[in-house]
Amino acid sequence: MIINKMRKSTIALSIFSALLVNTANAAKVFNDGESELNIHGRVQGMYYVSDDKEVDGDNSYLRVGLDGKSKINDDLYAFGLYELQLKSNSHRDESGREDDDLDVRKAYVGLGSDYGTVSYGRQYGAVTLVSDYTDIFPEFGNEAAGVSADLFGTGRSDSVFKVTTQVNDLTVHVSYQAENEEVSTDAKSYGIAADYAFPMGFKFAVGYNKGDSAEGGEDAELLITALSYQRDKFYAAVVYNTGENYAKGDGSESGTDYDGIEAVLTYNFTEDFLVLAGYNSLEQDKESKVDVVNYYSLGLEYNLSSNFKTLAEYKFNELDDSESQREDDVLALAIRYSF
Repeated sequence: MIINKMRKSTIALSIFSALLVNTANAAKVFNDGESELNIHGRVQGMYYVSDDKEVDGDNSYLRVGLDGKSKINDDLYAFGLYELQLKSNSHRDESGREDDDLDVRKAYVGLGSDYGTVSYGRQYGAVTLVSDYTDIFPEFGNEAAGVSADLFGTGRSDSVFKVTTQVNDLTVHVSYQAENEEVSTDAKSYGIAADYAFPMGFKFAVGYNKGDSAEGGEDAELLITALSYQRDKFYAAVVYNTGENYAKGDGSESGTDYDGIEAVLTYNFTEDFLVLAGYNSLEQDKESKVDVVNYYSLGLEYNLSSNFKTLAEYKFNELDDSESQREDDVLALAIRYSF
């Protein structure tokens, strides 16, 4: 186990070292007019300040990826992407096992044309098209939309087959997650989502996702909608979702209803200075109604250059449950270099 972790860390650090050696050409590695290969990523130094000692401390990470595109003919092209994330620290899950420091965030290949794309691999499910309306904060947020990594094919998930298309102002995503022994539920899921851009800065989105439960349980269902408005330096959006049995990725829930809401407001005071305010609330209804997520957040971003920015975000937690790990406020401070 230790040897495997060392090997994974060595691979990630080797990639990072190669980037540093060739910083000037880090973004575009190769392009001959027919094929191209790019490197992207970020290095983020981040620290959490909180009275909760399980949260307080360093949360820095390195993210690096390769993406490519190659022309097949005048109407068709191939593409692929592979992205890793290396954490600077280790956390333990609910069973006490230490999480792996190296995470494969995305890994997929596909075909594209003027009509859309078809892809397969570890990638975002269809309903992420809707949750992205409010998933824009430096660190927190996106905890009440019912969309997350390895959660019934909603966020980043393995074995996802995805089709996307866009016709004028209408965008449609369809995804299907095949059964996979590496997925906690060893089950399948599917989703569909669409958004439409109206005149005057308004956009509306709606999505539906359904996932198979563990044996003996009930299926997970998620209906999610979003509305946004953008004008000049101002952006506002709200996401509402309702469903059942979708909060636990192991498929063990049954008879559990959820209602969630996320809202954001952002304003660009200057081209380099952005202020964000948001709200996340998720209510669980089984024997009784209980808030499992309930907080406000305030974020600041300042660009020192096109590649380097400073970040700060404060989570004002409103949960009353004294046993919840989320009850303490958290201040996240970070500096980020992107390439």
